[in-house]
Amino acid sequence: MKFKRRRLIGLLVLGVLSLLTWVVWTVCRTGMAPTTLYSGAALLSLVIFLALFNARKKIPFLPLFRASTWMQWHIYLGFFSVLLFLLHVDFRIPSGLLEIVLAIVFVIVAVSGVFGLMLSRSLPRRMNQAGDPVPYEQIPRIRKEIRDSVKDLIVHSEETCDSSTLSEFYREHLREFIEARPSVFHSFGMEKKRTSYQLTNELEARMRYLSESEIEVASELESWIGKKENIDFQEASQRLLKGWLFLHIPFSVSLILLGVAHGIFALLFGGNA
Repeated sequence: MKFKRRRLIGLLVLGVLSLLTWVVWTVCRTGMAPTTLYSGAALLSLVIFLALFNARKKIPFLPLFRASTWMQWHIYLGFFSVLLFLLHVDFRIPSGLLEIVLAIVFVIVAVSGVFGLMLSRSLPRRMNQAGDPVPYEQIPRIRKEIRDSVKDLIVHSEETCDSSTLSEFYREHLREFIEARPSVFHSFGMEKKRTSYQLTNELEARMRYLSESEIEVASELESWIGKKENIDFQEASQRLLKGWLFLHIPFSVSLILLGVAHGIFALLFGGNA
């Protein structure tokens, strides 16, 4: 309840700030004030402030408010920066090489920020629902454990059972699933190879032809398939949660450098940069 109230207050402040900015920009524009200069300076200052969030995460011991508070304002001011950008370019497509490059970098930063926000809001909850959370550093060890355990089960079934049904199922379908690493699309259910659901259904369809001892092995295989699916989802999700920052942060730094260069050229050459 407290979190929802804080979010409501933040959205209200963002709305009021956006409205006031729009009114001030409209009045200044009507009065022939240098709105481009003012909006550009405000936008660059805001982008630098937003970039400080990453620095805040690296120095958590300093009394600079809680990281969660910084995160909330990082989100709200990030959306506000989009409005400032649109006001700065006067809602037109930029012209000039530096302006175009700067606009492209800004769009990349903004889109990657929204994408990261969506991931951070949805994936942790889905990761908890999918199974036991697994530290990223432990995933290779667990993956090897699953692979070795499944191979041992198949060898055991070949040695103790008269049928080759399970070993054929492993060679034809299961081995590829067990040995493969997930792509980033796995978190969105867009994996092209056989899914754990399909493999489980295929395994259950074969159980009617299995002996009692093979059914026990098949049940264990079903359990390992579920564990492998959880590991795949945990790994793909954590790679996404970590990976989007490798796009967002470098482009944010580039945005600041390009913004400073754009500001210098604009002051020197009267806004023709």
